[in-house]
Amino acid sequence: MHNPQEQARTVAIAVLQAGMQHSENGNPGMEANWALFSDLARDATKQNPDIIVFPEYAITGWPYPAENEINGIAETIPGDGFWYMRYVKLAIEIGTPILGWMVETEGENLYSTAVLLDELGQFVGKYRKVQANLGEQTWWGWSQGDSFSPIELHGVKYGISICADMWFPETVRCEALLGADIILHQSIADDMQHLVPARAYDSEIPIVMAIFNGGSYAVDAQGELLDKLPAATPTFRMFDLKPFQVRTHAKYGGLWIPRLGTLNLRNPKAYAALTDPATRPAWTDVFLAEDGSPQTREELLLRFSGRYDATDPILYHQEMVSFAPPWTSPYRVDSDYPHQLVNDEGDHLFILNKTAWAYFACENPLDVIERAKRQGVNVLRVALEGAPYYEQLGMDMWPWGGTRADPKWCCFNKNYWDRVEERIRLAGEHGLGLDIVLYFTLHPTKEDIVQQRPYWQYTLERLSRYANVLTWEIANEYIANEIFQDAAGTYIHQHDVRRHPVCTSDGTTDDAVWPDKVWVDLAINHSCTSSTEQHSLEDWYLALARNTRSHGKPAWCNESGREKRHRNDDGVHRRKQGWLWCAAGAFWTWHSWDGCEGIDEQTYYAPGQEFTEPMAHFFQSQPFWKMSPSLTTFGTADERLVHAALVTPSHNQCIIYCCTKASGTTVDKSSATLRLPNGTYTVIFQRPSDLETIKVADVVSKGLGNMTHIHLPTFSDDLIITVHLETSQERTLITGTT
Repeated sequence: MHNPQEQARTVAIAVLQAGMQHSENGNPGMEANWALFSDLARDATKQNPDIIVFPEYAITGWPYPAENEINGIAETIPGDGFWYMRYVKLAIEIGTPILGWMVETEGENLYSTAVLLDELGQFVGKYRKVQANLGEQTWWGWSQGDSFSPIELHGVKYGISICADMWFPETVRCEALLGADIILHQSIADDMQHLVPARAYDSEIPIVMAIFNGGSYAVDAQGELLDKLPAATPTFRMFDLKPFQVRTHAKYGGLWIPRLGTLNLRNPKAYAALTDPATRPAWTDVFLAEDGSPQTREELLLRFSGRYDATDPILYHQEMVSFAPPWTSPYRVDSDYPHQLVNDEGDHLFILNKTAWAYFACENPLDVIERAKRQGVNVLRVALEGAPYYEQLGMDMWPWGGTRADPKWCCFNKNYWDRVEERIRLAGEHGLGLDIVLYFTLHPTKEDIVQQRPYWQYTLERLSRYANVLTWEIANEYIANEIFQDAAGTYIHQHDVRRHPVCTSDGTTDDAVWPDKVWVDLAINHSCTSSTEQHSLEDWYLALARNTRSHGKPAWCNESGREKRHRNDDGVHRRKQGWLWCAAGAFWTWHSWDGCEGIDEQTYYAPGQEFTEPMAHFFQSQPFWKMSPSLTTFGTADERLVHAALVTPSHNQCIIYCCTKASGTTVDKSSATLRLPNGTYTVIFQRPSDLETIKVADVVSKGLGNMTHIHLPTFSDDLIITVHLETSQERTLITGTT
């Protein structure tokens, strides 16, 4: 409770209004509006207010100017723009804090914003209108603010509300709960005392209104009118408030504070409907054609110049389209195993991906699926937009209206999207997921963000409900438009109610692309390189896998080198590349001509394609999601060999992949060492090409401080070694520890 001195404190608030007379002959213009309000502020200063409140649209006035004029004054806040600096200079001139109104720009978004400056013209805080109304959104493309936060100045916490915010009881209640002492409300029009008194009474907080068209007024914490200005004339009014007074009543055997008692009665757990996005009707429910008939999203985009509800609730009403395992529900990053993906059923996904760029346009999608299944593939990487290998294929996947040469960004190619959905379903019915690349040929820039936002929303609206959408990949091998991709990735990350992972890709590099960005869920690497001596299995492929996995996210080479184009022509070498990536705790992609130019070639054979199915089968049979790379479990002095190992946390199960650096090499009479906890283990040696078991042995480990020697069977090219604990023994420590 405030002490008596604080409770007696008076806060003097001056509100300014233009009145109806100011606009009786039309909007006199921004300079005239500013001249009026700056003069009123100078007059109000003579009464020594603690703060002067400008109304909403103080600069642009009434009637509203054209879109290009009102959006043309948008500035960053704080900043050095024309209108912001006029507020700053006025505050300094009159020596009084000001709550002004501006159109704010940040990135691609525009906001109706209140800005608070102190008596020295210094920035104190700002508030973005949370309930930007439908006119502001459709006419001018303004965005809604996303939070309430009282702004403190000289010991007073001001909650701020702008026009339509007052239609919603949540506005004042949230500001009050967050500690506001007074609500300052900026508006274009008078509510005729229909709303504000009730809002003040509900939360027992005084509200002061500055109304552009006149009738400004204030109510005390019980909603009682303090005074109201006439609506016609330009003028100001000072209101003296005592916001720190504490009202008590005698009841319940003593005194109580009704305001706090009311807040105590609140039962937030029962208010879930207030924060459920699904309770918002969609724009397609809100807006009708002139004849009263419903309008589609595409029709509304045309009606509103390409603008559509930025938080369209339709996604919350769609039923999930699920398939048989593994695509029963979407996969997301597992918080318990952050290098892995898990679905709602707790199943983890081992990814073997295959590029199939033109899947949404090819002649024989079922043939593409059947080839992928024979190769053990469970994910296809496909382009939603693009004209891949157009000279050879002649296919252009164009999601919008019009054509690539003459695009109509405000609408979408419904026939194409229908085919996309058909083929997503077809893939899911055959056990395949999709890595969907949003931009393949098109490279939008930051200037295109507003233009492209409907595409992101439409993609989610049409495709997010499919459980077999593995990930949204923003762009294929292009990162020169980082600001644009930040906007796209962040939007999808925030608006996809199914929370499919988001990623992007660069060309061939030695690490993941942008792994530190919040919107990037997957660490993606491309290694479109060869099977020649130029690209070492140990110092290139294995090193890349380890680099990519080092970022604490699921690591994935989602494009590897293909035959001919990348000189990755040695099928055995390609087998080794895939196994090393997977044995390093990452995922891998089979990339070949039949996923590119040859997507409709049914009989094509790529060198090494017969080896992918055994690899996928092997890892899917293991608890791979529990396993992490180990650099100490396995060792060998044989310089011909490259190896990688995965172990469970307890080391009761290990997977070791061992291969020769050169294809065609036979290894005989080689040995290795295992570092394992005390116990008896079964060691199984298998051939990676077909998973045939070569040898089974039992070994006894005397603890982590003692290397267990094993003899490797004779093998050509590569070997899988799996180690299973059979009987554990009392653990012994490594020498040097206590």
